[in-house]
Amino acid sequence: MDAVIIDTNVMVVANGKAAAPQARCKCIIRCRARLAEILRESERVLLDDKKRIIQEYRRNLNKKGRGFGDRFWQELVRRMWNSEKVIRVPITPLAGNGTDFEEFPNDDASLKGFHKKDRKFVAVALAYQSDTGQEAPILKAEDSGWEEFREALAAYGVRVDSICEEDS
Repeated sequence: MDAVIIDTNVMVVANGKAAAPQARCKCIIRCRARLAEILRESERVLLDDKKRIIQEYRRNLNKKGRGFGDRFWQELVRRMWNSEKVIRVPITPLAGNGTDFEEFPNDDASLKGFHKKDRKFVAVALAYQSDTGQEAPILKAEDSGWEEFREALAAYGVRVDSICEEDS
């Protein structure tokens, strides 16, 4: 895999039970292992060019925290300008609201109920795919909000990888 998009819940769950009391122990371990793999390997993390994703991470993580997810985020911020580790993908907001994007299939009725705060992740996946011809999966932990839209997103070539799916 060349590049991935990481939903915020992966880092929150990686922080452990204090941050994500609903998380199963196996899921916490899997999230930590996957984040460690991303740091070790040549996989790059995709972010949007206007730092919307980074800002969401900042709202949900602690920049001085010692949790595994916090430390991953801190390292990601340090690497943000290294194109071998992070790719900043331009996405186009609609109507200036910051939650709807030109790249997101807004007219698809099967995606009408898709959570607005997660649309930036899909927009980044589709923009990257359009620019490079390569797929970048969206990694998630225990966020069930993605599940009902998995097939609709797949129709556009967006793959959602559930790190903790086997724990369900």
